[in-house]
Amino acid sequence: MRTLRPDLFNKYKHLRLIDVHNHDADYYADKGSIEIWEKYNIDKTVLFGAISEPAAMESDKRSWDAYTKYPDKFYPFFSGFPMYDKDGVAIIKAKLEKGYYGIGETVAASTYSPLTSQLQWKSTHPMDGNLPAIYELCAIYKVPILLHIDPPFGEPIIKLEEALRAFPETVFIFGHANVFNPPENIENLLSSYTNLYIDFFAGFTAYDPSNEYPLEKYIPLIKKFSERFLLSTDSATAQNLNYEKAINAMYEVIELCEDDVVGERIGRLNFLELIEAQPATQSQIALITRNNLEYDSRTINKRKANELIIASNLDEQYD
Repeated sequence: MRTLRPDLFNKYKHLRLIDVHNHDADYYADKGSIEIWEKYNIDKTVLFGAISEPAAMESDKRSWDAYTKYPDKFYPFFSGFPMYDKDGVAIIKAKLEKGYYGIGETVAASTYSPLTSQLQWKSTHPMDGNLPAIYELCAIYKVPILLHIDPPFGEPIIKLEEALRAFPETVFIFGHANVFNPPENIENLLSSYTNLYIDFFAGFTAYDPSNEYPLEKYIPLIKKFSERFLLSTDSATAQNLNYEKAINAMYEVIELCEDDVVGERIGRLNFLELIEAQPATQSQIALITRNNLEYDSRTINKRKANELIIASNLDEQYD
């Protein structure tokens, strides 16, 4: 078992890490998650809660509310939509128009997970149900989709590859792709598809006793594809794991890479580029224009539009 490296929290605090996969939307205030993230120098968090079930619709609202209260801390994602109901696509479009930064975590396939395999709104594989239509919307709005896929082999991966080929303009994030998945499997996917990003759940690999693959084994792969790796805690959901270990493991990856450029890229820049590439939506521009707010049409994007709307206390006008 690895030894915790608390010295890394301060050594790499200048990188201002982004946790790209976090389920704390339903209780971040009660459990003091913001204080935890600040203690361990996590700068921003991709926030959602329940996933791929009706309860996620309330979680989505909470992730948005957290964002409007702390726009410097969160990037809200959403997962509350029916997978097979045609109304699900309309729900997704409305949330993207409002200003959410991504879709997910979405359960695109799950057989072995005790929790996600039972969820009402999961799909059977990454080309099932509403997913193809959702991928089209992702390309239009330039938002990523974060997919839960288990097992990471067999039909789920065959269908993921089909989706990657069919929707080359869509950014796919393979959630916690390293869980029970050797680095060579991930390398095969990254080598073939440039629209695939990897959410690396370092805490699992570093500290879960059921893990089979040492953290060090992934480092050459991370360095080779450093522009498409992202780091996350997955809310520290693994055996023998808490936030201290989950966040420390993110820093351990950076330490093992022995390259400041790689560390900054996987820890922050890759995800920031996905955020900054998202254009302002028609709904955002309409709301800004209707309220006579000044903006530069040449440079405004979704993030800038959101911040302008939030600062002007106009968010409630969406509803």
